[in-house]
This record gives sequence, C-alpha cells and structure tokens, in this order.
Amino acid sequence: MTGLLTGRSGVTDAVESVKASGILAATVPARLGGPELPPSQIAAAVRDLAATDGSLGQIPQSHFVFSRWLFDGEHPEAEQWWADRLLSGTLIANAQAEREPVILDRGRLTGRKVFCTGSPYADVLVVTARRPGEDAQSLAVFLPADTPGVTVVDDWDALGQRSTGSGTVIFEDAEAGPVYDRARALNLPGYGAFAQLLHAAIDVGIAGAALDAALGVTSSTDVLTAALAGELTAQRFAAEAVVEKAGRALDELVAGRRTDRAAVALEVAAAKVTTGSLTVDLASRLFELTGTRGVDPAADLDRFWRDLRTHTLHERRRDKLAVLGRAVLTGIPPELGPQL
Repeated sequence: MTGLLTGRSGVTDAVESVKASGILAATVPARLGGPELPPSQIAAAVRDLAATDGSLGQIPQSHFVFSRWLFDGEHPEAEQWWADRLLSGTLIANAQAEREPVILDRGRLTGRKVFCTGSPYADVLVVTARRPGEDAQSLAVFLPADTPGVTVVDDWDALGQRSTGSGTVIFEDAEAGPVYDRARALNLPGYGAFAQLLHAAIDVGIAGAALDAALGVTSSTDVLTAALAGELTAQRFAAEAVVEKAGRALDELVAGRRTDRAAVALEVAAAKVTTGSLTVDLASRLFELTGTRGVDPAADLDRFWRDLRTHTLHERRRDKLAVLGRAVLTGIPPELGPQL
C-alpha cells in the first residue's frame, strides 16, 4: 500500500485492504498456523501503514495488542477458532476508556465506552469491564461488533487522526461470551511495551511521510535550505533507529532470550518519548523548509502535524520521563502496566 490517502472513504477502503492482506494474523502462534511475527516486524508494518495515513496506522494498533490475549492459554478450546478468524482478516478494536462504567452482570454488558479507536471498522470489540461492586476493570470480553445491544457511535471529532473512528460504544444488556482475566493478560511478556512500541512506530511513519511530502514541494537548494533538509533527515533517521533498537529488545524478551521485563520496558519507553519529541518537531519545522509553498492548502502538510500532535497526546510525555528518571536514579524497576 503506497501513496497518501484522502479522507474517510480512502481510509475505509484501505482498512478493507489491510483485512485482506493477512497482516491482522501477525500475532497468531505458529502452532495454530499463524506467522507469529516478532514485535519489531509488526511495528514496521504499523509504521508503513501510518506513512500512508496517520489514522490507518492507528486503527489496528489495539488489534495487535489485544489479539495476544486470545492465545495466552486461558481459553485453549477457543484458540484455533480465533486463529482462523484472524487469518481470514477479522479486525479487533478496543473499548477500554469509559466515562460510564461498563458492568458485566449475569453474562450481560451494560455501560458506555469512549475513545474506541477503530470501532466503526471492526468485526470484534474487546471490551474491558468490571463485575458489580468492583472498582477496577478486572476482565475483558471479545464481542462481535454486531451483537444485539451494541451501538457504535461514530462521533470522534478531533484536530488530527480524524478517520480513526475513536468514538463511543454503548452497551445495553448485550450478551457476553467467554470472560478473559485482564490481570493475566497484562502479565504477558512485554505487554505494555509492545503497545508503546506500536505507538512510537505510528509517530515515525507519519513523520517520514511528512518529510517526503515536504521535500516534494521544496524548490530551493541554497545552503540554508539544504542544511535544514539535512537536519530533518537526520531527525527522521534517529527516530527510526531508536524504534528499531527498542523493537529488537522486545523481540528478545518475547522470544524468551531476555527475562528483564522492566529493563526492556524502559528501553521502549525511552524510544517512545524520543520519537514523540523528534517527530512533532520535524512536522512543525517542515514549513521552514518549504516556505510559502508548504502553506498552500493543496500541499496538505498541516495534516501531518495535526496527526502527530493528536497521537502524541495519548499520554503525558513528562509522566514517562519521570518513570525513566526514577528508575535510573533509584535503581528500582518500575511497576509494569498497559503503558509500560
């Protein structure tokens, strides 16, 4: 898939192409007939999708993260069935964040989720929930998106990544299937680090496409313009390099050749904060490179900054920096979780 997409219809068609490509089976174990790709290869695929469109890279991110839950041994009787679904192109979208708690009671889900990225395109929703009386979300259910009682509301409206479909999903007495233990899934090797690696790859993909687009409308070759083009090219290289290095570390962990989960998580965290800074800065300075050609609406260069600025707000950069800093200052490994 090459070339930049235009608008929601372009992304919708591209999602169907992604489903048909086979990449959504990336996490299916070899024992079940899947490719069982290492994290670094999945990150490279996500980077390439994000280079095509910032929304397209974001849409399957949670699919790759949550599909690992299906093969952790909690429901072995269902693993081959799920493997076959993913091999045939089934797309999973997340329903995690909530303003109104989603409760699983007597096998039925009720509540409301927000920021459900990819939900309008998805075949299956992974819904995190709690039982009556619980304070935290302790479980997850993989639910067909067309289940009666499930309403996907495509109400996402943001500065950037406008086609991710990160809107609302409402559950009204929707029948749930098998329940997955969220704590068990979160303990998968490199769980949070894998999610963060994919986020970093999205940033790198968008930034690379941004630089290519800017170079395409830059006419000057004077020494100052050439120096800036060189600097931005170096930033792109650095961002790509740190993600690749973090990906190799995560590959080693998932393959069992490393066991230091916290150390790998910190390496990925360092890559994430580094790419966030480098890529947003790159997308901002493109206009210094292009001059007035870059502000022509036909160039559409602002889309890259908008996508990057929106995506990098998924979590506060200073929080991750504080985690890194405490670890190196105290020698105490951080507590691992969905964002680490």
